[in-house]
Amino acid sequence: MDNNQPEYYGIDEDLMKETIEVLQELIRIDTTNPPGNEIKAAEWIYNFLSNEGIEADVIESAPGRGNIISRLKGTEAGSSLLLLSHLDVVPSQDVEKWEFPPFSGELKDGYIWGRGALDTKCATAAQLMTYIGLFREGVKPKGDIVFGATADEESGGHFGAGWLIKNKFELIKTDDVITEGGGELFPIKTETPNYTIQISEKGIFWTRIKTRGAAGHGSMPGPSKDMAIVKMMKIIDKITKYKPPIIIQDIFKETVKAIDLPVPVITKRIFTSKRLMSLGVWLANKAMKEDINQLIYPLVQNKITPTVLRAGQKENNIPGLCEATLDVRLLPGFDRDDLYKILQKILGKLYKEVEFEPILDQPGGLTPSKTDFYQKIEETLRQLEPGAKLVPVLSPGSTDMLHFRDKGIKAYGFVPMKLGRLSAKEFASLAHGYNERISVENLMFETRFFYDLSLKY
Repeated sequence: MDNNQPEYYGIDEDLMKETIEVLQELIRIDTTNPPGNEIKAAEWIYNFLSNEGIEADVIESAPGRGNIISRLKGTEAGSSLLLLSHLDVVPSQDVEKWEFPPFSGELKDGYIWGRGALDTKCATAAQLMTYIGLFREGVKPKGDIVFGATADEESGGHFGAGWLIKNKFELIKTDDVITEGGGELFPIKTETPNYTIQISEKGIFWTRIKTRGAAGHGSMPGPSKDMAIVKMMKIIDKITKYKPPIIIQDIFKETVKAIDLPVPVITKRIFTSKRLMSLGVWLANKAMKEDINQLIYPLVQNKITPTVLRAGQKENNIPGLCEATLDVRLLPGFDRDDLYKILQKILGKLYKEVEFEPILDQPGGLTPSKTDFYQKIEETLRQLEPGAKLVPVLSPGSTDMLHFRDKGIKAYGFVPMKLGRLSAKEFASLAHGYNERISVENLMFETRFFYDLSLKY
């Protein structure tokens, strides 16, 4: 086969067309969170399932916050599987920088474009068509197969997966959960295809910080050092210039051990050494001819990122209050007390000028890699990609898996994807960035994978 030709994994033209159209329709439903309004997408899916004669439950956790669950009952007490995705998407900033409008669902150059195309309405479409396919083919699984598309994942899942587990657990309860968070073909050239699988994630400790100062008329300012905005500028400057220490945890060692790296005796030693890590990343950048710093360092560092800044309401009024929001992602084992110690170290004397307000504390969980479920995923992948292997990873971002892991349910992040024509850095920037899109090839890869995995239940 010509390596430049896309692979559609044996999916026929009619199913391919239908799956693409489902994703396009989902993208065209604006479920930007906030406010979410996922009910529109949930109702669209409900109608789609109803037309196939499939029963489903649409559950509103709050007005407009829609979730949809459907269960294919198994014939016996076998292991059960939840195909999980989320319906909400992040805001689409700077729309003028997009090649196509964020909610267009445009099909162009082998890609479906739009907000949510990659994160994660592609998985919704692929899992929905997998689920419908099981009914169309008359598949009788031993254990239950559940389709779930939920609200609010982008803000912690408290109106989605988290709410369902607290209030409607029997509807969504399964032994195994598969969702977003991993599945990318590793960007380093290896002897066999290496695909990431998320087994753990960093904790979220979102924090609002406040500075106060002298309010007054803009035409008659007092000393700048007394202004709330100026104080915040100094604080943000210190945070963004901070270079966090490298922390090599067991999960990162497991990742490095699993990857098929060149000259493994040397490279694996380099990537598990705090002292040599920077050298390893530099060598990888040279070898790959692109900057992968933002892909590697979040796996071995605690990250604090300013994301929102607010102050003032009037052009000629010096505000007495300035607020900033910090997106804090901490490695497993770290908590809010550790965060405040880090900030005290960063800010020094300025620490006393800051008021701290916790927004969300959500430690990441862990599902060990040595499970039957993990083996099913790897076996399914190898059916589609002979010789492929899984590389267990920590995710720098969070997913709904933490809610299930808290209940002792096995959950992995695996939605298989290849880089295609994109660089690793460009691919990584698509989710939450400009020109979000997914290739038709990857959409078919996902659909075939989820279907074949479901057949193992």
